Amino acid sequence: MNKQSIIKWGKELLLIFFLSVVMAYLMGLNESQEWRYMWKRFAITFVIWLVMWYGNAFISHLTDKVYSWLEQPGKRFILGIIAAAIYSGLAMLVLIWLFKVTTGISITNNVPMTIYLTVILSVLVLSVLLAKHFLLSWRGLALKEVQMKNEVLTSNFEMLKNQVNPHFMFNSLNTLTSLIYQNQDLAAKYVGQLSKVYRSVLTANKNEVVTVEEELKTLESYIFLQTIRFEDKFKVEIDLEDDIKKKSIPPMVLQMLLENCIKHNEITEERPLLINMYQEGEMICVKNIKAAKQVLPGDKSSVGLQNIKARYKMLSDVAVEVIESEQEFIVKLPLLIVE
Repeated sequence: MNKQSIIKWGKELLLIFFLSVVMAYLMGLNESQEWRYMWKRFAITFVIWLVMWYGNAFISHLTDKVYSWLEQPGKRFILGIIAAAIYSGLAMLVLIWLFKVTTGISITNNVPMTIYLTVILSVLVLSVLLAKHFLLSWRGLALKEVQMKNEVLTSNFEMLKNQVNPHFMFNSLNTLTSLIYQNQDLAAKYVGQLSKVYRSVLTANKNEVVTVEEELKTLESYIFLQTIRFEDKFKVEIDLEDDIKKKSIPPMVLQMLLENCIKHNEITEERPLLINMYQEGEMICVKNIKAAKQVLPGDKSSVGLQNIKARYKMLSDVAVEVIESEQEFIVKLPLLIVE
């Protein structure tokens, strides 16, 4: 038995002791209050409380195995009340008989009324305890859900970082190497924009959501880097109204969609990559004309898209929509309203 269990057990016994003293006093209001009578009444009430308290606790434990509080709270409550009523009535009847046989003391002159009052008191006390137990179980489930949600989001952000870092860094450094020899001022600006993008990657897990306006500011740096890399072969057209920009989305989802377009499409003079970003109701749509390119077997997975879907699943009841045809690839992101 650990320390916490001992403390809990001690508190219960202390409460039972207090209740027994009160009941013993009330039972003797019309009788002698001499100590020799008081301790007998206390002994009787103490035994009764012990049997009722721990007996009902055991019955409650058994009913937990039949119905779960989290899955079937209504049935669990009703079964608990019925089981407590039956147990309390039978237990009181047995106690009356035992006290009479073993000590010769008759603890009541009206057995039916005593059993009736015992059942009523047990049901009232148990109702309060069951309500408390349900609320604690519900609160524990809610806390567990929040913890799991945070763990999933953290895991997704780590996956995001691991995905973005190797490919994006390799391509960015190659571009930067060329710029250093061609245009040092542009190279310095490129480094500044690159640092902004990576700062957003490293701090993305600080907030579950950001406004569309904040996301677009970060996206400007990313688009700048890709424009330097691909020149006129890469273009992003953004057509979003101001009221949409006040709503929220998970951080970095737009950047990940642009990265996904770059990863899976050819970008050449003959086939430039044009990405359209526009609104459709309560959705932000990212569309590109498909120009599928050959990729290595290890690069065929849509890790970024899976990441986005998983994050939205934790934050919204509206799912991410993916529409793919022979000519177009469209991803629709639900806008989030944060209260």
